[in-house]
Amino acid sequence: MARGDAQVQREAMTSPARQAEAGTRTWRVIPAPHATSLDEADAWAYRGIAEVESAAAIEEFGDDDIAPRAIDVLVGMNHQDYIRRERLVAVVADPDRAPRVVGHGVLFLPMADNRHRADVRVVVSPKHRRRGIGTALYEPLRRRAQEEGRTTLLGDVDFAAEPDAGAPDALRPPSGNGSVSAALPGVAFARRAGLDLELVGRRSVLDLPLPDGAAERFEAEARGAAGEAYRTHTWVDEIPDAWIDQYAALEERLSMDEPNGGLDLEPEHWDATRTREVLARIAERGQGFVVTVAEHVPTGELAGMTQLVYVRDRLAFTDQESTVVLPAHRGHRLGMLVKAVNLQAHARLRPATRRIYTWNNEDNAHMLAINVALGFRPAGGSAEMQAKLADLPAR
Repeated sequence: MARGDAQVQREAMTSPARQAEAGTRTWRVIPAPHATSLDEADAWAYRGIAEVESAAAIEEFGDDDIAPRAIDVLVGMNHQDYIRRERLVAVVADPDRAPRVVGHGVLFLPMADNRHRADVRVVVSPKHRRRGIGTALYEPLRRRAQEEGRTTLLGDVDFAAEPDAGAPDALRPPSGNGSVSAALPGVAFARRAGLDLELVGRRSVLDLPLPDGAAERFEAEARGAAGEAYRTHTWVDEIPDAWIDQYAALEERLSMDEPNGGLDLEPEHWDATRTREVLARIAERGQGFVVTVAEHVPTGELAGMTQLVYVRDRLAFTDQESTVVLPAHRGHRLGMLVKAVNLQAHARLRPATRRIYTWNNEDNAHMLAINVALGFRPAGGSAEMQAKLADLPAR
């Protein structure tokens, strides 16, 4: 972001009242300096961003499993071919060390697909909320999105639990599936900024280990439905070159088929290059993965796949990533098949893991049904917020 500290601070203080507050503030908003390694002096910003994310996750969920680590921030900033990122940090001075990060904001600008869109994320440390920091981070990023020619702004707010049915503060998306509390600070902030709730995502957790024989039983039942026309392959930390083009096609299909309500999203183009890029970044972040695919034996076509991704030095949890079955092969329980086989492979690789997280749009009834059958239980979710940039007021 080609802006100096003073300019960003001026932009974050647009009203006379905010200007009057400037003399009493102990924090300021600056562009996050870029470090290419966590060993560099400027890596304080990326470490600080991770600390803020961790504190916010613990405040909401009781743990920081889903919070990005400093290495995740670093790798994303080092590789921006498909998504460009611009970051701001709110800092307080510390005479004995680098500035201390108390909030951060990031603008995600897709570069290969969805170039009409910008995604914004603003997180403030729980101990520093209600001081105007969120607005000071958000407003320059909103303007940057407009300057980049983007027309749609999206943001998401994670939450630990849906409100009770009939609760007066329950906010529902246009589809009516799922709900979020309108009183949640992040949701209230987004709505004041002019963004509307468009979709609710469900966060689910699968407690491990599964009961003895459960995954094997699910596999046997699914194989019975699939018959001899399908066989599975499981790969760890690689996608063989012979299959990578077809694997990329499955990722592309997922971007086409996943129900996204009224979110202004276009399908993504995936090829072998993009797939290898994503897999390389997984390794660079110190993560591993296990993938199971279903091959249609008569044609040699990959009909479906699922992927689990884990942090090598954090054994407690794993993330369930993509799962997709091609339309021509649906109705054979391939989604359950690949998941059941992959869970068994994961258990052999990571016997100490105690939970698997997954996220599904509340509109995705089929995948939710598979997950519920496997034993996933609701554990909060995400409020997907959206607005046309031209309609948003300055704050």
